[in-house]
Amino acid sequence: MPYATIEDRVDRLEALFGQFMTEMALLNKRAEERHKAAEERHQAAEERHQAAEERMARFEQEMRASKRELDKKWGDLANKLGTIIEDLLAPNLRRLACDHFHFPSIDDFMIRRSRRHGGAETEFDTLVVGPDAVILGEAKSTPSIESAEAFAAKAGRFFDYFPEYAGRRLIAVFGSWAIPDPVIERLTGLGIYALRMGEDTMELANAAALESAHPPPRP
Repeated sequence: MPYATIEDRVDRLEALFGQFMTEMALLNKRAEERHKAAEERHQAAEERHQAAEERMARFEQEMRASKRELDKKWGDLANKLGTIIEDLLAPNLRRLACDHFHFPSIDDFMIRRSRRHGGAETEFDTLVVGPDAVILGEAKSTPSIESAEAFAAKAGRFFDYFPEYAGRRLIAVFGSWAIPDPVIERLTGLGIYALRMGEDTMELANAAALESAHPPPRP
Protein backbone atom coordinates (compact mmCIF):
# COMPACT_ATOMS: atom_id res chain seq x y z
CA MET A 1 0.00 0.00 0.00
CA PRO A 2 1.51 3.25 -1.03
CA TYR A 3 2.11 5.86 1.62
CA ALA A 4 0.71 9.39 1.28
CA THR A 5 3.33 11.88 0.81
CA ILE A 6 3.57 15.07 2.82
CA GLU A 7 2.42 16.98 -0.24
CA ASP A 8 -0.71 14.79 -0.44
CA ARG A 9 -1.45 15.39 3.19
CA VAL A 10 -0.98 19.12 2.83
CA ASP A 11 -3.29 19.14 -0.18
CA ARG A 12 -5.96 17.25 1.77
CA LEU A 13 -5.61 19.61 4.73
CA GLU A 14 -5.87 22.58 2.46
CA ALA A 15 -8.95 21.10 0.83
CA LEU A 16 -10.52 20.33 4.22
CA PHE A 17 -9.61 23.80 5.48
CA GLY A 18 -11.06 25.36 2.36
CA GLN A 19 -14.27 23.35 2.79
CA PHE A 20 -14.35 24.34 6.46
CA MET A 21 -13.91 28.01 5.60
CA THR A 22 -16.62 27.78 2.95
CA GLU A 23 -19.04 26.18 5.42
CA MET A 24 -18.14 28.73 8.10
CA ALA A 25 -18.69 31.57 5.63
CA LEU A 26 -22.05 30.06 4.72
CA LEU A 27 -22.98 29.66 8.39
CA ASN A 28 -21.88 33.24 9.13
CA LYS A 29 -23.91 34.50 6.20
CA ARG A 30 -26.96 32.63 7.35
CA ALA A 31 -26.45 33.86 10.91
CA GLU A 32 -26.12 37.43 9.66
CA GLU A 33 -29.25 37.02 7.57
CA ARG A 34 -31.16 35.65 10.57
CA HIS A 35 -29.82 38.48 12.75
CA LYS A 36 -30.78 41.04 10.13
CA ALA A 37 -34.23 39.52 9.78
CA ALA A 38 -34.64 39.55 13.58
CA GLU A 39 -33.59 43.20 13.69
CA GLU A 40 -36.05 44.02 10.91
CA ARG A 41 -38.83 42.21 12.78
CA HIS A 42 -37.88 44.04 15.98
CA GLN A 43 -37.82 47.37 14.13
CA ALA A 44 -41.19 46.61 12.56
CA ALA A 45 -42.59 45.67 15.98
CA GLU A 46 -41.23 48.92 17.43
CA GLU A 47 -42.80 50.89 14.62
CA ARG A 48 -46.13 49.11 15.09
CA HIS A 49 -45.95 49.76 18.85
CA GLN A 50 -45.14 53.42 18.28
CA ALA A 51 -47.93 53.73 15.73
CA ALA A 52 -50.34 52.07 18.18
CA GLU A 53 -49.29 54.48 20.93
CA GLU A 54 -49.78 57.43 18.59
CA ARG A 55 -53.22 56.14 17.59
CA MET A 56 -54.13 55.66 21.25
CA ALA A 57 -52.92 59.16 22.10
CA ARG A 58 -54.97 60.62 19.25
CA PHE A 59 -57.98 58.55 20.36
CA GLU A 60 -57.67 59.80 23.93
CA GLN A 61 -57.41 63.38 22.71
CA GLU A 62 -60.45 62.91 20.50
CA MET A 63 -62.36 61.30 23.39
CA ARG A 64 -61.52 64.21 25.70
CA ALA A 65 -62.54 66.68 23.02
CA SER A 66 -65.75 64.74 22.40
CA LYS A 67 -66.51 64.65 26.13
CA ARG A 68 -65.95 68.40 26.44
CA GLU A 69 -68.25 68.96 23.46
CA LEU A 70 -70.84 66.56 24.87
CA ASP A 71 -70.71 68.21 28.29
CA LYS A 72 -71.19 71.59 26.62
CA LYS A 73 -74.15 70.31 24.61
CA TRP A 74 -75.73 68.77 27.70
CA GLY A 75 -75.21 72.02 29.56
CA ASP A 76 -76.76 74.01 26.73
CA LEU A 77 -79.65 71.55 26.57
CA ALA A 78 -80.20 71.73 30.32
CA ASN A 79 -80.19 75.53 30.20
CA LYS A 80 -82.56 75.51 27.24
CA LEU A 81 -84.83 73.02 28.97
CA GLY A 82 -84.92 75.23 32.02
CA THR A 83 -85.89 78.17 29.81
CA ILE A 84 -88.63 76.11 28.16
CA ILE A 85 -90.05 75.17 31.57
CA GLU A 86 -90.03 78.81 32.63
CA ASP A 87 -91.61 79.84 29.34
CA LEU A 88 -94.37 77.31 29.98
CA LEU A 89 -94.77 78.09 33.67
CA ALA A 90 -95.11 81.86 33.45
CA PRO A 91 -98.07 82.12 31.03
CA ASN A 92 -99.87 79.23 32.73
CA LEU A 93 -99.56 80.90 36.12
CA ARG A 94 -101.05 84.04 34.65
CA ARG A 95 -103.94 81.96 33.29
CA LEU A 96 -104.46 80.10 36.56
CA ALA A 97 -104.42 83.34 38.53
CA CYS A 98 -107.67 84.28 36.81
CA ASP A 99 -109.25 80.93 36.00
CA HIS A 100 -108.45 78.94 39.12
CA PHE A 101 -107.42 81.31 41.89
CA HIS A 102 -109.97 83.96 40.84
CA PHE A 103 -107.74 87.02 40.91
CA PRO A 104 -110.00 90.00 40.17
CA SER A 105 -107.02 91.60 38.43
CA ILE A 106 -103.32 91.13 37.91
CA ASP A 107 -101.45 94.07 39.35
CA ASP A 108 -97.94 92.90 38.47
CA PHE A 109 -96.29 90.04 36.60
CA MET A 110 -92.57 89.34 36.95
CA ILE A 111 -90.20 86.70 35.61
CA ARG A 112 -86.79 85.99 37.16
CA ARG A 113 -87.06 88.71 39.74
CA SER A 114 -84.04 89.05 42.04
CA ARG A 115 -84.16 90.63 45.49
CA ARG A 116 -81.60 91.14 48.25
CA HIS A 117 -82.26 90.65 51.95
CA GLY A 118 -79.78 90.43 54.78
CA GLY A 119 -76.87 90.45 52.38
CA ALA A 120 -78.22 87.51 50.37
CA GLU A 121 -79.64 87.74 46.86
CA THR A 122 -82.35 85.32 45.76
CA GLU A 123 -83.99 84.87 42.38
CA PHE A 124 -87.71 84.15 42.10
CA ASP A 125 -88.77 82.51 38.83
CA THR A 126 -92.28 83.95 38.44
CA LEU A 127 -94.47 86.32 40.44
CA VAL A 128 -98.12 87.00 39.68
CA VAL A 129 -99.42 89.73 41.97
CA GLY A 130 -103.11 90.26 42.62
CA PRO A 131 -104.95 92.59 44.99
CA ASP A 132 -105.22 89.99 47.76
CA ALA A 133 -102.76 87.22 46.80
CA VAL A 134 -99.40 86.56 45.20
CA ILE A 135 -98.51 83.47 43.18
CA LEU A 136 -94.88 82.43 43.54
CA GLY A 137 -93.85 80.03 40.78
CA GLU A 138 -90.75 77.84 40.69
CA ALA A 139 -89.70 76.00 37.51
CA LYS A 140 -87.57 72.84 37.64
CA SER A 141 -86.51 70.74 34.68
CA THR A 142 -85.65 67.80 36.99
CA PRO A 143 -88.05 67.92 39.95
CA SER A 144 -87.09 66.10 43.12
CA ILE A 145 -88.14 65.97 46.75
CA GLU A 146 -85.02 67.96 47.65
CA SER A 147 -85.87 70.74 45.17
CA ALA A 148 -89.46 70.77 46.46
CA GLU A 149 -88.25 71.24 50.03
CA ALA A 150 -85.81 73.93 48.94
CA PHE A 151 -88.67 75.79 47.25
CA ALA A 152 -90.77 75.50 50.41
CA ALA A 153 -87.92 77.13 52.34
CA LYS A 154 -87.71 79.91 49.74
CA ALA A 155 -91.47 80.47 49.94
CA GLY A 156 -91.17 80.68 53.73
CA ARG A 157 -88.80 83.64 53.33
CA PHE A 158 -90.80 85.33 50.58
CA PHE A 159 -92.16 88.22 52.62
CA ASP A 160 -88.69 89.00 53.95
CA TYR A 161 -87.73 89.83 50.36
CA PHE A 162 -91.08 91.39 49.39
CA PRO A 163 -92.44 93.11 52.52
CA GLU A 164 -94.66 95.25 50.33
CA TYR A 165 -96.90 92.22 49.80
CA ALA A 166 -97.27 91.39 53.48
CA GLY A 167 -100.86 90.52 54.38
CA ARG A 168 -101.63 88.95 51.00
CA ARG A 169 -102.12 85.23 50.58
CA LEU A 170 -99.03 83.49 49.17
CA ILE A 171 -99.75 80.72 46.68
CA ALA A 172 -96.66 78.59 45.99
CA VAL A 173 -96.64 76.66 42.70
CA PHE A 174 -93.90 74.20 41.75
CA GLY A 175 -93.91 73.51 38.01
CA SER A 176 -92.27 71.07 35.63
CA TRP A 177 -93.10 69.18 32.45
CA ALA A 178 -93.62 66.01 34.49
CA ILE A 179 -93.52 65.56 38.27
CA PRO A 180 -93.15 62.10 39.85
CA ASP A 181 -95.91 61.04 42.25
CA PRO A 182 -93.61 60.97 45.33
CA VAL A 183 -92.65 64.59 44.64
CA ILE A 184 -96.31 65.55 44.26
CA GLU A 185 -97.08 63.88 47.59
CA ARG A 186 -94.29 65.84 49.25
CA LEU A 187 -95.47 69.10 47.67
CA THR A 188 -98.97 68.43 48.94
CA GLY A 189 -97.59 67.87 52.44
CA LEU A 190 -95.74 71.18 52.16
CA GLY A 191 -98.89 73.01 51.02
CA ILE A 192 -97.46 73.69 47.54
CA TYR A 193 -99.31 73.27 44.26
CA ALA A 194 -97.79 70.90 41.71
CA LEU A 195 -98.11 72.16 38.13
CA ARG A 196 -97.39 69.67 35.35
CA MET A 197 -98.33 69.09 31.73
CA GLY A 198 -101.73 67.49 31.19
CA GLU A 199 -103.34 66.35 27.95
CA ASP A 200 -103.76 69.84 26.51
CA THR A 201 -102.11 72.30 28.86
CA MET A 202 -100.41 72.52 32.23
CA GLU A 203 -102.64 71.62 35.15
CA LEU A 204 -102.53 71.56 38.93
CA ALA A 205 -102.00 67.93 39.85
CA ASN A 206 -102.83 68.21 43.57
CA ALA A 207 -105.38 71.03 43.65
CA ALA A 208 -108.17 68.76 44.93
CA ALA A 209 -106.02 67.48 47.79
CA LEU A 210 -104.88 70.97 48.79
CA GLU A 211 -108.29 72.60 48.45
CA SER A 212 -110.50 69.90 49.96
CA ALA A 213 -110.62 71.83 53.21
CA HIS A 214 -109.71 75.32 51.97
CA PRO A 215 -110.89 76.07 48.41
CA PRO A 216 -109.56 79.24 46.77
CA PRO A 217 -111.76 82.27 47.44
CA ARG A 218 -114.05 83.41 44.66
CA PRO A 219 -114.55 87.08 43.83
